[in-house]
Amino acid sequence: MSPAARSTSNATPPPTRRAQHRAATIEDIKQAALDAIAAEGAGSLTIRGIARSIGMSPAGLYRYVDGLDDLITHLLADACNDHTDAVVAASRHGSPVERMRAAILAYRRWALENPNRFLLIFGTPIPGYTPPQQGPAAEAAHRMTQVFLAIVVEGTRAGALVPPRSTRPAEPGEVALVAAAAPGFPPEAIGPFLGAWAHFHGMVTLEILHHLDEVYPDAETFYRAEVERLIEAWLPDAGSAAPRG
Repeated sequence: MSPAARSTSNATPPPTRRAQHRAATIEDIKQAALDAIAAEGAGSLTIRGIARSIGMSPAGLYRYVDGLDDLITHLLADACNDHTDAVVAASRHGSPVERMRAAILAYRRWALENPNRFLLIFGTPIPGYTPPQQGPAAEAAHRMTQVFLAIVVEGTRAGALVPPRSTRPAEPGEVALVAAAAPGFPPEAIGPFLGAWAHFHGMVTLEILHHLDEVYPDAETFYRAEVERLIEAWLPDAGSAAPRG
């Protein structure tokens, strides 16, 4: 058999019309749920309301999702993955410092472009819904941590970044995170790493919820200045600063 024939025989067959229809219907269901979240908040989601909005019976909708919790879990996974993909795409190239800056700026940019999805991930818990500890949503959420941690670890090993000093011993959870995701990285640096993340994440959340509007009608200048301050704390010449608890 020629290479071309083998390539053709091993190719994945195109999806059937039925599979295409199913995939398109699932996307319609997800979009209807996102529209409902944008209009009335995540707490307003119901299978009946989503089904009605796309001209389907509630019983018919259960042919595509296993229930409201299953739908929310997939919406969370999609949002987390899209957010992470945006951060990855923006921070592929450059020095560790340049990649860190690009990643943090992309984190905010995606959130401003997708505020309802950002708040679905990080906002008020949805009444009656508990995110599963394993599965697509949990795996998607872990990806973002891995992306930022990989940049910090790479920069630390290259000497381009130096974790701010911590005066407390590492917590067991910090040790476990390092063992699982960044062997050899100092566990005492996980606290400053997560603290920096909490800083820029908190600014994004305040901006999306309009808590900065009165002081910063356009918060980008404020955000960029704070990002530079965060990055400066991780530069080698910041090592002479006072220890941080």
